[in-house]
Amino acid sequence: MANHLLKFLPALLLAVFSTADTLAQETDFEALSKVPRDTTYQFPPDYKIARPRLAAPSWDEDYDAYTSFLTPAMKKTQAYMNFQDKGVTTVVTPNSIIPHAQLDTTTAVNDPGKLVGTWRMLKFRSIRFNDSVYLPTQTYYRLPDVVLDDKSQDDAFAVITDNNIKMYVKEAGKPSFKKMMSGKYKVENGRSLMMYKVFKSDGGVSQYGIDEKGHLIINYPSVIENIKKGEYFSYYAVIQQYIYERVK
Repeated sequence: MANHLLKFLPALLLAVFSTADTLAQETDFEALSKVPRDTTYQFPPDYKIARPRLAAPSWDEDYDAYTSFLTPAMKKTQAYMNFQDKGVTTVVTPNSIIPHAQLDTTTAVNDPGKLVGTWRMLKFRSIRFNDSVYLPTQTYYRLPDVVLDDKSQDDAFAVITDNNIKMYVKEAGKPSFKKMMSGKYKVENGRSLMMYKVFKSDGGVSQYGIDEKGHLIINYPSVIENIKKGEYFSYYAVIQQYIYERVK
């Protein structure tokens, strides 16, 4: 799972601390991990995912509405690559702040203090969402959602304070927890987390929310767009998704 965590948060540097407090926390994780995780909720691939309506002009109108959530600080984090092949332009945004598959706004958190605590991972997976439009007829299509990878069998805890996130992971078959990530964060617009080590502009942006059952959801989106002028647009959003339950 370590490689997946590094891919999920590529802008964060690993940090290692050996304080007594950390050791105490890790001891807590061993005890907490002996309690069976809640398997009541199945969390389908599109759980709390909102997408534009599949019709013209509704798709564009719904997508454009997401821009109202963007802030200047978030925009500074954006970088993309593009290339062309046989008349098709491909644009890749490794960490997109405006994917077409968004975390539902009903999960928005009006009080950042609700993030503070210790959270246990229930789900960690990579999910692909695809919409496309055939331009001559303005016909929209949506392919079935695909779970590309699922590491939910690993055990992980996130410890969140008012300005810092630390993640501890025990991979399946491993004997103990290890700290895999430590970094600062800043809440933007009530539904985005800017996670960084030193400079916010070098950080990664995730969408986050808490559902009606109290589960914390963190989605880290990447986007690939394939465009053939006058013929079609195809939008792929790959979401690295964590779902947690509060344990402290």
